[in-house]
Amino acid sequence: MEVEQNQSTTRWSQEKSQRISELENSKEYQDRLFLMKEQMKSNLHWRAVTILGIILAVLSFLLLRFRAVIIILPALVFYYLPQYNKRKALFGDNVRSNDEIYINDFLCPILKEVFPQAELTLTANYAMDALQVVSPRSTKFNLFNQLSFHDERNLTVANLYGHHTETRYETDSNGHTRTVQEEVTDFVGQLFSLKAPSPFPGHMRVVPTKKSFFFKREVKGAYPGPGKNEVQIETEDIQNNENYNIYCTDEFAARKFLKPKVLDWFDKQIAQNAMCVYLVEDRLYISLYTNRYIFPTPRKKQAVENLSLAAEYQKLCMEIDIIDELTNIFKGE
Repeated sequence: MEVEQNQSTTRWSQEKSQRISELENSKEYQDRLFLMKEQMKSNLHWRAVTILGIILAVLSFLLLRFRAVIIILPALVFYYLPQYNKRKALFGDNVRSNDEIYINDFLCPILKEVFPQAELTLTANYAMDALQVVSPRSTKFNLFNQLSFHDERNLTVANLYGHHTETRYETDSNGHTRTVQEEVTDFVGQLFSLKAPSPFPGHMRVVPTKKSFFFKREVKGAYPGPGKNEVQIETEDIQNNENYNIYCTDEFAARKFLKPKVLDWFDKQIAQNAMCVYLVEDRLYISLYTNRYIFPTPRKKQAVENLSLAAEYQKLCMEIDIIDELTNIFKGE
């Protein structure tokens, strides 16, 4: 992906927009689009009625015992069996989730029009040490919707949800205490990976800080201080030092990497998105806590019905422009 920001008008050319419009208006695509929408709506409906059916079946057995069969059996025969046969006609033997349909059948053809060499997959794979750096409290990580550009930077971006479990104790009105395992969200956003501008001996961490309003002192929050073989370095700019901490295993190499424009970029990104940077040998990882996901699958029937190739094309272009703007600072460093 070698296009600078000022070239976006060329990249998202009228020719490509016209090609998308022609593709969307073709009878072949309209037939495919109708099938995709019907499959996705069927999945949403089947999930809802299945959950409702299970709840009603349990309640019926609790209230009516074995007499509940009189109610449940007709429901299975006259409602669920026809619904199952309808799904069979839609999917054949290849029932797929809405995530699979949306990514593989809807977004991937658009992506090929924009970047023929790029690839969008449901799953993602990142080094565990990078995940633990960007979300150190998390014990479980869910990576999905990875966009791989297969360019000279080997740039990839994926959604990341990081969380951990905490044991808590709750006391009811009778004074009885029970143990509750609660899932705590640590990270919701994107994780970028790209080839480092130049090999780095060891590693460097750049993590955001928080200022305590009352004590006016630095609070590191979830990010640990200097680890084994790490040193903390400061820059000449007080604002830089207030916005983030820098830890590294090679101070000389770190200062060589931390050029003024890179430090300014850190200030801007960390102030907006609580960014974390991890540079290790020949890989650069950047995490953004955006509290949103890229390429989200529509979750409601109306959203599925409103799906449009042209609209999704515009969304895809906007996401790629954001990715470009974020990572171009490291191009040719």
